[in-house]
Amino acid sequence: MNILYLLNSGQPGGMERHVEDLVKGMGERGHKVHIWCKNGPIVEWHRKSGAVVSVKDISLDIDPFYIFSLRSYLIQNKIDIIHAHELRACSNALIAGFLSGTKVRVTHIHTPISEWRVSNTFRKIYTRFTILGYVCEITLLSTCEIALTESRKRIKIREGIPEDKLKVIPNGIDIEKFDVDPERKKTYREEILKKYDIPNDSFVVGNVGRLTEEKGTDILVKGFEKFIHNIPESERNNKYLLIAGGGKLENTFKKIVKSSAVGDKIRITGVFEDDDIRKLYASFDLFVFPTLAEGFGIVMLEAMSIGLPVICSDLEVLSEVGGASVYMFKTGDYRSLAQKMHDLYLRKDNYSDIGEISKRRVAELYSMKRFLDNYENLYFGLLQGSKKI
Repeated sequence: MNILYLLNSGQPGGMERHVEDLVKGMGERGHKVHIWCKNGPIVEWHRKSGAVVSVKDISLDIDPFYIFSLRSYLIQNKIDIIHAHELRACSNALIAGFLSGTKVRVTHIHTPISEWRVSNTFRKIYTRFTILGYVCEITLLSTCEIALTESRKRIKIREGIPEDKLKVIPNGIDIEKFDVDPERKKTYREEILKKYDIPNDSFVVGNVGRLTEEKGTDILVKGFEKFIHNIPESERNNKYLLIAGGGKLENTFKKIVKSSAVGDKIRITGVFEDDDIRKLYASFDLFVFPTLAEGFGIVMLEAMSIGLPVICSDLEVLSEVGGASVYMFKTGDYRSLAQKMHDLYLRKDNYSDIGEISKRRVAELYSMKRFLDNYENLYFGLLQGSKKI
């Protein structure tokens, strides 16, 4: 198969890693893989994976220049399948794919539009029109729209997307990448703690993610501060919060941390090398995922896979993915988070047992082989004209 993946991003994140897994996996299975994305660190990821990379930026919701450039590319390279991710890439790719006669046009809005965090009345009205426009495009032009879980599928149906257009395919992760033996984990932990000036005997609460509004990082900072005040004063010195990631709100959160009463115990890494991801997880004692809106939560899976106890927002999708192996707090409530952190801190002697339960769940449900098999079977089925997606 000749496959083109499209996204309007160049920075690392959960969706971007999802696409890279597809790029690498389909390439290894002998398919010709192309990708269009914005300039940024992920360009080098895709080149290392052997994809044909084109650096493209979508300037408008409907970008005529992008559409006609893409149409030409699809025809010249005889692309069998276009698979676009997130709104701008999906909207423009559907039009270009229709104009070029590309047979299979797969789209994927990872977080349903109706769950986007919008603050004012104008943006809420705009979002409703956005949903209407996208539903029309999917109905008329898309071969298949992906939903990451059954709960995401139900929301997309409520938005108006026809059920027969939807296919549920969960994310997967490279389990072997996060299967770190105790000795290596110790080495990784020492390296990371030294790098960020955290004492070796510390209890480290960790988070991995892009610093944007919907990730709930402000809730995490407030929750950590409350957690510190809830434990005996004699135990407070060696408790740290390590936030791994950068993003458009990095400077904002650094100011929030600086003004916090426990700011000296909080570290923000900024953007880090992709090879450091498992080193960072290995440096944590407890993983917290305070997101306010989520399509799936791949970083939660990674934390589970390495054997960390996980606290996450009580979003339906995270409950669906994590099951009974994760501990949930009331979304957006830092007091609820602090209490859950305190409860799990008191159970720290049982972390290895908790971690084993999480690792088994990931291995059974979210392996990379299952993920790639699902997509390869979908692509072949759609190419053969099967209506059963």
